[in-house]
Amino acid sequence: MNADRPLLDRLLAGGRHVRLLIHGPLPADLVLPDPLACERVARVAEAPQPGGVVAHPCRLPFVEALFDRALVTTALPSPRGELRELWRVLSPAGLALLLLPARHGLPWKRLGWTRDLVEPQLEDSMFEILGWQSSPLPRTCAALVGKRDGLRPAMVGLVEPATEAAPALRREKNVSEG
Repeated sequence: MNADRPLLDRLLAGGRHVRLLIHGPLPADLVLPDPLACERVARVAEAPQPGGVVAHPCRLPFVEALFDRALVTTALPSPRGELRELWRVLSPAGLALLLLPARHGLPWKRLGWTRDLVEPQLEDSMFEILGWQSSPLPRTCAALVGKRDGLRPAMVGLVEPATEAAPALRREKNVSEG
């Protein structure tokens, strides 16, 4: 997980007032800052664990936009539901770091993720990839993702180029005046 460190540092940047959601068990070789640089940390798992909340990954027991950051270490067995629920509980400028098992090159070991496989799932759930790393041992890939709201940024002061509809509108105006 040392290769994932720059993405983890980007995720945890922002000071002590960041609210962090940790979803899934932490890998043994992943070292979080001690004491954790975040003021509030919530842990979610599907099985009981000390200091954690037991919840289904598609139905998290939190209100909308509660967390600033999320660290997800599950394999995303139902990616659409899990990513949509993650989008719901993240704040508008929220970031998430997904630590996923990478796909093996062996034909009988076709479980896991590649960037080509996870990117459409993220786009469907209104996330965009801000950083991507993969490490050979252990075979993991890390994706730093941010929320996308689906809106196109407005450029103040710029005018869209003329379209073919403009001449048609002028003709209709001339006909109605005449």
